[in-house]
Amino acid sequence: MNVNLRPATGDDARAMSEVDQQSWPAPLAADEAQCRRRIETYAEGQWLATADDQVVAVCWAQRITDGLLKSHGDRYDRITDNDTFVRSHGATGKIYQIVAVGVTPACRGWALGRRLVDRQIRQARSIRSIRRILGFTRPAGYHRFPDIAIESYVQQCSESKSTLDPVLSFHLDAGATIVSIHHGFRPDDVAAGGHAILLEYPV
Repeated sequence: MNVNLRPATGDDARAMSEVDQQSWPAPLAADEAQCRRRIETYAEGQWLATADDQVVAVCWAQRITDGLLKSHGDRYDRITDNDTFVRSHGATGKIYQIVAVGVTPACRGWALGRRLVDRQIRQARSIRSIRRILGFTRPAGYHRFPDIAIESYVQQCSESKSTLDPVLSFHLDAGATIVSIHHGFRPDDVAAGGHAILLEYPV
């Protein structure tokens, strides 16, 4: 199996959307038009992995300003301009925001998500003006513990370094640290209770 990582082009929008549809609960996946707008807005931040020339994994990112984070960091639709990056991305933004990663079910276990996120981090570090590398992640396993406050759940995940929450562990195990918890960040993310965790990777 020949696996390759490369930046996205406009021609990849449909295939990348299909990966998103397979990777996320239906209300959270980006459609083809949204994927196309992301690529048109900031092609350098949109990466994908191919296996035998088929797109099997994607990773999205944008550059944002500290002002945008402070004023619109409370909601996913605001921090991503409704999943398009058109008005949220700033060409001179000093924050590199990793927005999402997705892998087709057939290719999970190949570490493609890790490779793509690591590639995004290397790219962010190569931009001299970038001061922070951030990402909002979903506590995907939180729905299994409805009687635990999200703060306690996140603390337990952080302290135990366990696989209690595979999505959160994915980042923490790679060196990310927890910055803050955001309630109601993505209300349609039922499994995560609408919550998101803001993480930071070292520059």
